[in-house]
Amino acid sequence: MEKTINEVFRNRVEKSKDRIAVEKKKNGKWEQVTWNEYYDNSRALGLALTRIGVKKGDRVSLLSENRLEWLFSDMGTLGIGAVLVPIYTTLTAEEVEYIVENSESKVLIVENQDQLDKALTFKDKTKVLEKIVVIEMPDRKISDPRIISFEELISRDREQFEGSDRLFLALSKEVAPEDPATIVYTSGTTGVPKGAMILHKNIMAVIKSINKISPPFVYENDQSVPFLPLSHVFERVAGHFYGMYAGITSSYAQSIETFAVDIREKKPTVVLAVPRVCEKVYQKITMQVDEQPKWKQKIFHWGHEIGLQRSDLKERNIKIPLLMALKYKIAYLLIFKKLSQALGGRVRWMTASGAPTSKKIIQFFNAAGIAVIEGYGMTECCAPATL
Repeated sequence: MEKTINEVFRNRVEKSKDRIAVEKKKNGKWEQVTWNEYYDNSRALGLALTRIGVKKGDRVSLLSENRLEWLFSDMGTLGIGAVLVPIYTTLTAEEVEYIVENSESKVLIVENQDQLDKALTFKDKTKVLEKIVVIEMPDRKISDPRIISFEELISRDREQFEGSDRLFLALSKEVAPEDPATIVYTSGTTGVPKGAMILHKNIMAVIKSINKISPPFVYENDQSVPFLPLSHVFERVAGHFYGMYAGITSSYAQSIETFAVDIREKKPTVVLAVPRVCEKVYQKITMQVDEQPKWKQKIFHWGHEIGLQRSDLKERNIKIPLLMALKYKIAYLLIFKKLSQALGGRVRWMTASGAPTSKKIIQFFNAAGIAVIEGYGMTECCAPATL
């Protein structure tokens, strides 16, 4: 029985090995990584951090959009018992400086030139920061020894060498459930952002609770197309960590702007979304309906009503009458199939978490055969508290 997210990772790699674990769309192409490759790259990053002085309990900040290196950095940092501090790329240099200083991060991993420029504004003032690691190193020469490229950092440890796996495994096993895994900073609505300390056992409590939902929340052959930032505790815990626990494949969208295209291409079965996404889909469809002739509008409203009645019976675990089931098949072909295809054609459910969602929007998706799961939670309780 796993007690830390490190054990979850290790067990998943042993079970799934050469299956695709994660992939990320970059410049129009999908970069795929198997579970074995995921582990090898994470181990390389973790061991590289130990070489530059990172020890158990030390903080490593990460300032990047979703990408494969984000995931390697996360599991590599946790694997050596260090603590990852995710930072939103939308924050200002002053806000980034505050989080790095407040968390006492020894290393800051940044994505590119834009994020490096933020770090350069405070690197000479900081009392704690020792190294800045750049994923996409700029072409211009940088002479500061404190700034190194991600590739340079892990190149020595990427290839297996004698003892590397044993060392990473030993460091990973030293991590206890009560040890901190991450510090996630709140939005600071009542003052400066506050760092919420999340332990390994907090993460495990959430993902094991999700796994008790019946029918199962996800199956091992499920696929998601994550587009919410990994810096947010909801995507990281309910998506990244729980996806690892369950063994699903996560195909990270290139960006929020390309999500609609990526989702049609990858055809996910589950979608972690926020109310605004559901609202935009609903608004687009209702606007299209309003532009149709009256007779088409009548067909839409007839089918929608059939869908609502069927959804209500399903929620109350009442058997669907044969005539209603037949009517719904007709309604699905005439109305709801287009919505399903816009989401890839296989979506079983999607979440609407982080804010209240209009009941009519939830009922609309439910009527179309796509269950909308409302979630409530907060950073301090490790994302979802209720579903």
